[in-house]
Amino acid sequence: MDSKNRIMIFAAIVLYLFLHFPSQTEAGVELASKVCKHSQNYESCVQTLTSHPQTLAAPNEKAIAEKALEIARKVSVDTGVFFTGLAQTNPAYKTALEQCATNFKEAVQFLNLMGLQGGTASLDVHYGLDEVNQCQDALTSGHVQIDSATSIIQKWKTVYDAADATVATLEN
Repeated sequence: MDSKNRIMIFAAIVLYLFLHFPSQTEAGVELASKVCKHSQNYESCVQTLTSHPQTLAAPNEKAIAEKALEIARKVSVDTGVFFTGLAQTNPAYKTALEQCATNFKEAVQFLNLMGLQGGTASLDVHYGLDEVNQCQDALTSGHVQIDSATSIIQKWKTVYDAADATVATLEN
């Protein structure tokens, strides 16, 4: 067999493999789509998971859950810092805003996979949501109406929903 035939055979094999095996990105989108069937908002969940390269690279459901929870923890920390800063610049609402900062810092501890062994991971993650609901209650009772606070809580809930869906997938 001459070298021209070898090159053609090699090229055919590479082309076949390229066309028949999905890329890591395609596999990540497929996995995110599967996981997001357990979410409150499928489209938002898929968008959240696929917008982070770490989740697209996840090889299985547990890995995507770990990445989604890692993202949710980071967003929780960032949101707590946001409320701490907001409390310093809005003295009239300081108590409610500091309460929110505390709630988001506490939510971080619930966003993990430790409960999977006991089958309580979904419950643990919901405790994180309870902390955020307490923040919203504090804002309401303190008559706090700051658009940026409302939008950052909504962003957190979007990330939370994706993380919650990943955990629900693992437990089902």
